[in-house]
This record gives sequence, structure tokens and C-alpha cells, in this order.
Amino acid sequence: MIDPDLEDILVRELRVNPDALAADATLEAIGLDSLSVIELAVMLSENLGTKVTEDEITDSRTLAGLVQLVAAKRQGR
Repeated sequence: MIDPDLEDILVRELRVNPDALAADATLEAIGLDSLSVIELAVMLSENLGTKVTEDEITDSRTLAGLVQLVAAKRQGR
């Protein structure tokens, strides 16, 4: 399940189609390009206090990977 705060950032701020938010969807498939990845990293830091680098986001590859990454960062791992 996607974190509601992350879903809000993706849908409201980055204009990702909510229907595209399948766990196995790649970041590219949900519409995240290199500029969106940079914006997402900034928004995660500003809105959630979660420091995530662009490389970490890109390396997560799928929405499920991104969800796991954000959850781990929010828990201080």
C-alpha cells in the first residue's frame, strides 16, 4: 500500500494519474522523468522531512521500491 503522503505528492504535485499507481509500475511508466525525480526529492524533504537523493529514487525503479525507500527513510534507516 502506498503511503498517503507520498501518494498526495505524486498525484497533486507531480500530476501522476492515480490509476497508474500500481506497485509493479516503473517510475517511468507513472510519468516520472529526470526533472520529476528532482522535484520529488525536494518535495519529500520539504513536505515529509525525508532526505532522499535523486539517485536513490531512480535506483528504486518501481513504485513499490519507492514506497519501501520512503518508508525506510522515514523510519531513519
